[in-house]
Amino acid sequence: MKMLSPVPRSRTSGFTLIELLTVISIIAILAAASFAGYGKIVDGVRKKGSIVMSIAISNAVEQFYADYNRLPKPTSATDGTDSESTTESSEGLVKVLIGKEGESQTIQNPRNTDYAEGIKPAKSRKKKASDTANTGSEKWADGLVTEDDTYEIVDAYGNYYKVKLDSDYDKELENPNTMQVAEGRTKMTKRVIVWSPGKDALEETWEDNVMSWD
Repeated sequence: MKMLSPVPRSRTSGFTLIELLTVISIIAILAAASFAGYGKIVDGVRKKGSIVMSIAISNAVEQFYADYNRLPKPTSATDGTDSESTTESSEGLVKVLIGKEGESQTIQNPRNTDYAEGIKPAKSRKKKASDTANTGSEKWADGLVTEDDTYEIVDAYGNYYKVKLDSDYDKELENPNTMQVAEGRTKMTKRVIVWSPGKDALEETWEDNVMSWD
């Protein structure tokens, strides 16, 4: 009697469960890597934009000095000593630099010159609950604010800039960057320097801070 050989089964086309899970895992890893890379690019753009803005503020002060042969005087300034101010509205510095002092008794910019005309308008922002360290603007980020008699400048993360002025006119400023001070750069021969705490909103972590100087 002749024995029949078994007919081999043909493997059905398609993926097994393990193969599908492997593919999904690879896609997830690639997506996560792409997202992380995109996040770094966005952060880089924000920081560079904030640096450009800090330099623009510094240039605005220098142009003011060139026109009036004196530096602007923020609200918190003390005569005879260097001034450390901010671009927050209450300091009045931005109002002076853009020529919006109105009918103030002590007009510092009588020509009403807008020295910050190159700074773009700020964007609205919604402050997150996780932004506990950020003491900046609740409403704005990345530019010049001119709304409801509020005149201020904020970086891309919503922080106010700090501005140190050589108000005693000795052509020397203390360096606030602790990393540079540790390297021996304790003084700078500048009339004005501008900086902000950057993405983490912590001034003491200078690694990510925004500065108008190198």
